[in-house]
Amino acid sequence: MGDGCKEMRDFMWYLTSSLMQKRAYSNVYIFLAKLPKQRLDFLTVKIRELIKQSTFSRAALPVTATHQALLSLLVGMLCSLGSISAHAEDGVAPMPSSYTLIIRLTPAACALDPELQKLRQCQDGFTLTISSLQAERLGKRLENCSRDQTNLSPLQERVVERVMPDKELRDEDWQKNGSCTGMTPTTYFRTIATYAQRLKIPSELASPRDKVLAKSYIINRLEQLNPGLTEKSILLRCTADAAHDLPILTELRSCYNTSGQYDACPTYVKSNCPASVVIHGSP
Repeated sequence: MGDGCKEMRDFMWYLTSSLMQKRAYSNVYIFLAKLPKQRLDFLTVKIRELIKQSTFSRAALPVTATHQALLSLLVGMLCSLGSISAHAEDGVAPMPSSYTLIIRLTPAACALDPELQKLRQCQDGFTLTISSLQAERLGKRLENCSRDQTNLSPLQERVVERVMPDKELRDEDWQKNGSCTGMTPTTYFRTIATYAQRLKIPSELASPRDKVLAKSYIINRLEQLNPGLTEKSILLRCTADAAHDLPILTELRSCYNTSGQYDACPTYVKSNCPASVVIHGSP
C-alpha cells in the first residue's frame, strides 16, 4: 500500500475498530462494494476532512488479525478504485474522463509568436500542427504527471512528426500532458496521429492569403466534414493582432470521451473568438 493511503489507513483503523466492537464490519463491506466510483471519491474527501478535525491514535487500539484483514479490505477497495489517486498531491496520476486535441493553425501561430519561428513547423511551412492531447478528469485539466522520456522508435518518430514535427515540443508535451492520459508514450502519440488523421479541416483554414470568415461558418463546415462532431465538441481560440482589425484564429480544439468519440468540451476553457475572425495566410 503506497504512502498516499497513509491517512486513510490510520482513519480506517480507527473506524473499523469502532465498528468491530458492534460486529458491524460486514455491513460496511457490503455498503462500500455497492458504491459507484464517484461516491467513493466523495467518501474519500469527507474522510480527509474528518481526519483534519479528529485526533486518534492507532497505538491505543487493540491489534488483532481480524483488524488487519478488515483494514486491508476497506482501504484496498478505496485505493484500488481510484478514490485516493483522484488527488494529485498523493503522487499518483488519476485516470482521465475526457480528452481535448489542440490543433494549431501554424502560419498564424508562427507569425504572432517570435519564439516559434525558429522551429521546424514554422521553417518548413506547416499549415496545421498538433500541440497536445490534453487529459481532463471531471472537467479539470491534468498536468505534469511524470518526467519520464518518450523513447519512441525511429519509425514512431517519423509517423508522429507529420503532425508534431518538433521533437523538443513533443518531449515537453509528453511530460506536461501525455503522461497524464494513462497511456504509454507510444499509445499517446499514436492516438494523436489517429485523431489528427480522422479530423477533417476545412480547406478555407489553409488559405494562401489572409481572409475573414464567420465563426459560425467555420463551425458549420467542421460539422459537415466530421460526422458526430457538434458545436459543443469544438472550441475556437483567437489572438489579437495590432495589424488586423479582427482577432486571428490560432487554435482549434476538438473534444473526446475516453472511447474516442466526440464529446462536449470541458468548461474550464471557453472560445474567445468573436463572430468573425481572420484566417492568416500561409507564407
